[in-house]
Amino acid sequence: MPIIQRPYVPPEDKPPQEDTYINPGEVPALNVNTAPAAAPAEGPSSLDPITFYSDSFHIFSSLYSAVLFFGEQVEEREPILRARIKVSPQMMKAIAVLSAKHVREYEEAVGPITLPEQVYAAWEIDTDSHSH
Repeated sequence: MPIIQRPYVPPEDKPPQEDTYINPGEVPALNVNTAPAAAPAEGPSSLDPITFYSDSFHIFSSLYSAVLFFGEQVEEREPILRARIKVSPQMMKAIAVLSAKHVREYEEAVGPITLPEQVYAAWEIDTDSHSH
């Protein structure tokens, strides 16, 4: 079976609505009127970092912010959204600069990383404006 890399694209290229998005690391709030006094819940707290694998990525940007979507490719299905991270344009630029630095250092140490042409086509990136 050929490997097809598809970027995560939210339905209609729009970010999920705030009221439908669930933070996977968030511990549900207890209603103080109905919840009995109990010991702290077992497992990770909402302050623990969330670790997951992502092999699908998309950015939705506007004038004042950007939303980074990280997904996981599932065989013969659309990618599953694993995280949505909102950042300022300045932070998006900082991420791009730091990521480029790390990719450059990796390629200097290990060798070039190549991406299939369909990745550039899916993201509408001109193949003449990048090196691969």
